[in-house]
Amino acid sequence: MSADPVLAVTGLDVHYRRRTGRLHALKQATLTVAAGETVGVIGETGSGKSTLARAVLGLVRPSAGRIVVAGTDVTGFSARRWRALRRQGVLQYVFQDPLRSLDPDLTVEESLIEPLLIQGRSRRESADRVRAYLERVHLDETLLSRLPGELSGGQRQRVAVARALVTDPRLIILDEPVSALDAATRVRALEFLKELRAAGTALVFISHDLGSVAGLADRVAVLYQGEIVETAPATDVIRSPRHAYTRLLVSSAPTLRSAAANRADRAARRQALRDLLPA
Repeated sequence: MSADPVLAVTGLDVHYRRRTGRLHALKQATLTVAAGETVGVIGETGSGKSTLARAVLGLVRPSAGRIVVAGTDVTGFSARRWRALRRQGVLQYVFQDPLRSLDPDLTVEESLIEPLLIQGRSRRESADRVRAYLERVHLDETLLSRLPGELSGGQRQRVAVARALVTDPRLIILDEPVSALDAATRVRALEFLKELRAAGTALVFISHDLGSVAGLADRVAVLYQGEIVETAPATDVIRSPRHAYTRLLVSSAPTLRSAAANRADRAARRQALRDLLPA
């Protein structure tokens, strides 16, 4: 794993204007991801997880702070410069619902080959690469002629991951990639993400489910009300969480701890809830 971060977010603030006033969605968020590292970002709905992803992707403009992707400061990028960076395929994104990232009128082959042709690769090279990456995500090339609506949820998600992988990105951001899948498909999808991790692709895995993140991430960042309140190796977050909100998340996921630890956690969970409530 390289010591140079493929992503460095420093002091990131994001505000949204609402009719009721200004919402401070992210507050001084700081996060790094090394090449080949998997970082989990967890928190409840509304904690700022997707806002963090959208800011890194240039889809929302931060109010303050700095974002560096693969050595390039993208904080003040114009739409034109973002388009140029995306064409390079350095940074890719997988949505919770793959239908949002797959054109319903394009076949699987057309969806996968498009980013390669945009990069200027030949049709032959692109077609060969598409078949190789479809195999990498454990899908048969007979699916190439199908539309997204003709695939199962798990197949669509793997096609979305293949589309993200096909340009050899330095970093992939996955926003709740398994939450919309049934239990059996979710297990298979998490096993596949472990394969990506082993292959050295840097991942940011965003989820509200600590259990899904625990077995995948090298480190975990915990978001609470727009602030990253704890960042630590995944094993440390599970065994000795420091922040009251993290303790609450851990105690809410009983499969992460032994039966004895779960019994002891009941009292700790009650105390964690009290700690989070205003005085």
